[in-house]
Amino acid sequence: MRVLFLTDSLSDLDGVGRYTVRLVQALVRARPGLEPRVLLARKHRPTSLEVPPEWRVDVVLPPDYFFHMSPARFWANAALSIPRIASAARTADLVHAVKDYPHSWAALRGARLAGRPIVATAHGTYSVQPLLAARHAARARRTYRGIDALIAVSRHTRDRLFELLPPADLPRERVHVIPNAVSAAHYAVPRALPACPWNGHPFTLSIGEVKERKGHHLSLAAFCAVARARPELHHVLVGNATGDAYHRSLQELVRSAGLAARVHFTGNVSEDVKVALLQRAEVFLHTPVDAADGGFEGFGIVYLEAAACGAPSIGTLRSGAEDAVVDGVSGLLVPQEASAVEAALARILDDPGLRARLAEGGRVHAARSSWDENARAVLALYDRLLGGSA
Repeated sequence: MRVLFLTDSLSDLDGVGRYTVRLVQALVRARPGLEPRVLLARKHRPTSLEVPPEWRVDVVLPPDYFFHMSPARFWANAALSIPRIASAARTADLVHAVKDYPHSWAALRGARLAGRPIVATAHGTYSVQPLLAARHAARARRTYRGIDALIAVSRHTRDRLFELLPPADLPRERVHVIPNAVSAAHYAVPRALPACPWNGHPFTLSIGEVKERKGHHLSLAAFCAVARARPELHHVLVGNATGDAYHRSLQELVRSAGLAARVHFTGNVSEDVKVALLQRAEVFLHTPVDAADGGFEGFGIVYLEAAACGAPSIGTLRSGAEDAVVDGVSGLLVPQEASAVEAALARILDDPGLRARLAEGGRVHAARSSWDENARAVLALYDRLLGGSA
């Protein structure tokens, strides 16, 4: 079986990149004869060291901000990429658009020109946001109508799509919820933590790009509230920050609380450092919100990574956290309110027994998750579309 994957990332630094690398690895393990070919976006993040040299990777797709381009640049990029997608698709049995719209739209156009079936993955924000944008909505609807099968990474993402798309635009039988997974053994290997300002101190941890939908304002507000009575506690925020208004608002929140010396914005870190932080964190705080621009968290692989490391999570309701965190087992789920996050954080910090139970429950939960199981479900979908001929 030859599968053409389209993604904007093969990086450890973002969810789509980790999803693509882990899924393709698992597909090849499950079916050794599977031949992957990857079309990657220009201006992509650093490629994961886990990508084997035998994968054929061609950089031909528009960059990840394709959706935000001016109409002239959008159509110029489409005109350049679609013929190349079609050419690559002719060498494959099936096309899998891992990146959401508009990359999935370009993938659909290329697949149809090549006469190949197409699967798309719906991750979250860019599964839904195009349907709310006047400029893109009609084309996004046609994309959903045209794809042969849709993988939703969570029930939450599926349900958000169902709220906006009638069955005529997205036939329900074409939608398959195949949750994200984690390779738990990868996170069980102890990692060394380099020298850092919070060495020797207990700390809470957040991981995610510094943008509103990640809900860092809730996490930081909760930390600032509980830190007043816990002078040893620090907070570490890992994720790319651009210095925009949202980032500055977080810095001001910390400064106004007098905690600038105990809150650390690290930017992106290596995979080993990320795992080392997760293995040592008192609590993992990831509290996504429904952002003003329509963004939301579709799943959150990092919740499973935290669970595999034994870090109890605090996540928010009405987000993909509901599919990734088992409330009361691997973490706590709370409303999208700073006061609720604060109460949950104080509860875990003040109750070592609860923290230990959540840590152990998280490890068990992560061990039950498997990219190999995910790959088997995806392969069954591929086989169905190909009629078993592959």
